Amino acid sequence: MSVYTPVNRLQLEQFFSTYSLGKVTGFEGIKDGIENTNYFVTTTQGRFVLTLFESLAADDLPPFMDLMTHLGRSEIACPCPLPDRQANPLHSLNGKPAALFNCLAGAAVASPSIANCRQIGLQLARLHCATQDYAFPIKNRRGLDWCRSVSAEIGPSLCPADRALIDDELRIQFQNSTDLLPRGVIHADLFRDNVLFIDGRLSGLLDFYSACTDTLLLDIAITANDWCCDNGIVNPEKIMALLSAYETLRPLEPQERRHWPLMLRAAALRFWLSRLHHRLHPRSGEITQQKDPLVFRHILEQHRRLASVISLRPAAWPSCFRPAVDTRRRTDSDDLECGTDCTASS
Repeated sequence: MSVYTPVNRLQLEQFFSTYSLGKVTGFEGIKDGIENTNYFVTTTQGRFVLTLFESLAADDLPPFMDLMTHLGRSEIACPCPLPDRQANPLHSLNGKPAALFNCLAGAAVASPSIANCRQIGLQLARLHCATQDYAFPIKNRRGLDWCRSVSAEIGPSLCPADRALIDDELRIQFQNSTDLLPRGVIHADLFRDNVLFIDGRLSGLLDFYSACTDTLLLDIAITANDWCCDNGIVNPEKIMALLSAYETLRPLEPQERRHWPLMLRAAALRFWLSRLHHRLHPRSGEITQQKDPLVFRHILEQHRRLASVISLRPAAWPSCFRPAVDTRRRTDSDDLECGTDCTASS
């Protein structure tokens, strides 16, 4: 991820002296992402990834280390924490909690194909199935309450149109409870830059530090909003490819299908707000990366305009993907307000 905490050669050599992984021969900062500091480190025994945690404290990290270890044992390709000679996976480096991981082969895809979308849908279902009975103690720190809090914080810096759109979407989301939807461990940040491919084959999932226990459908929506949009334009065919692959392992329940369009909107709102917050309150660093908030504003507007992208499915799709009975009602703002059985609003 972006380099916020610089590390020099001597510090790395001292850090690696507690491992049995050879001598350091080279290192470089990883520029992708925005949360943690990451380096590729090459030694006489191989290539590794060093992570310095910028937001999470040392006491917060064991559940994430345990989760990645569990996923590795479940044959989910992901970075696994490497223990030192004393079997400790966590250390401190330059004043930050730090851990070392195996380096997965492959590269991210900038423009996912239909086949890529199928693979990520299938892999996401594998992750959800592998953690079906896994007790993960971390709650979603960036749910609707967080969205409302961030909106209040950055609202004075936004234009009136943005504030009105955010306020209206928050109003609708809070009126539509997700409490009865299936829950479990979710990645919560499965964007293109967190997935590796080799020759068109998915080879690894990265960055599990946003993982939490929440609605499984939210994880699918977050993933679809990034993988199934072409330059910010929603691609229904890609969404259907992702969903159909996902359902080969975990079919969606009827209430999930009904809530799907609203969940796409909730996911878009969450990342629009987080990118706005990063833009307005940037952190200093050597290689920082700012992502465009307008991408998710545009995606949110598309989801609000469409009754349901799933309604554009081929005729062969199951009837359960047809829009539910229209129980919407017109509000004073000329928006469409939904009950929990509505497929979408506006």
